[in-house]
Amino acid sequence: MASYTTHLDIAYPGATSPRQALDLFLPPTAGPSSPLLVYVHESKSDFTHTLVPLLIQHTRLPVACLEYRLAPADPHPAQIVDVISGLSLLAGPLLPLEEGEAKWDRKKLVVAGHSAGAFMAATLILRPPSPSPSLPSFDVPAPLRHSISHIICIDGIYDLPTLLDEYPSYDSFVHEAFGRDPAVLAAESPARWGLYEEEGSKTRVALLHSAEDELLSFRQPRVFLRRMRQLLGGSSGRALREEADEAVGEEEKDLPEGVVADFVSLKGGHYEVANTAQPTR
Repeated sequence: MASYTTHLDIAYPGATSPRQALDLFLPPTAGPSSPLLVYVHESKSDFTHTLVPLLIQHTRLPVACLEYRLAPADPHPAQIVDVISGLSLLAGPLLPLEEGEAKWDRKKLVVAGHSAGAFMAATLILRPPSPSPSLPSFDVPAPLRHSISHIICIDGIYDLPTLLDEYPSYDSFVHEAFGRDPAVLAAESPARWGLYEEEGSKTRVALLHSAEDELLSFRQPRVFLRRMRQLLGGSSGRALREEADEAVGEEEKDLPEGVVADFVSLKGGHYEVANTAQPTR
C-alpha cells in the first residue's frame, strides 16, 4: 500500500460547523504538476481507510475529501456553498501544510461525487437559472470553474422531478433539502441547466452507474446524458430515450466530445460502489 501523509479536518474559511472541513492525503509523489482528486461526500471519515488508500495506490495522486452540512438543519444551498468553499480553499494560495511548495496543480482539480455528491459535481460546471425570490442563490466563481478539469459522477441524482416520479418514497429527503415547490425542484436540477455562455464547457465529464444499484435506476444518468447531448451535441445528434427497455451500453454511444459514460464496469449496490475496488475497462 502506498505511503502518504494525512491532514484531517482542515476548516473552510469562516466555518461555523465541524462539517465545513476537508481531509487531505498527500503521497510523496505529490508536486506542483499533480492533479488533485477531490471526493465529495456527506461523511468524509467513511473513506479514510477504504477509498482513499485505494485511490492513492492506483493513481499516486494527492486526494482531498470534502464534507458539507446536512438538511434539514441546513437546507439547500448550504451543501453546495460548503463544497464551493472547500474547493476554493484547494484552488487558492498555498496552505501551510504544503511548506512552501505546491503539492497539487491548482488548475487540475478532478472532482468526484457519489449520489448527492454527483448532483453537486454537476452543479459546479453548469449554469443555474437566474436567481429569483423563490430560488435559493449561490455562485460558483469563474476562476473556480476554470480550475475544475474533470468531474466524475457516480450513481448520481441529477433531476429531482424525475427522481420523485420514479421513487415517490424519496420525497422526505428531497423536501427536507429543497422544499416542496415543484418549480423550485425543477429549477434546482442540474440536468435542466445550461452552459456558461462566455466559455462553453471545457471540463471533461465522466458519468458512471452500476447496474446493481438498488436505489437508483439508469433513468437518472440517462436524463443527464440527454441534457449533455442537447447542450454539446453528439456525433449523431440523437437524444436518448427514457424507456426502460433501452439496451444497457446504448448510453455510451454518440457522446459529445469531453463526455464519457460507463454503465457496465461498476459493480455492487448503491453504497458498495464507493467503497470497493472496481475493475477498469
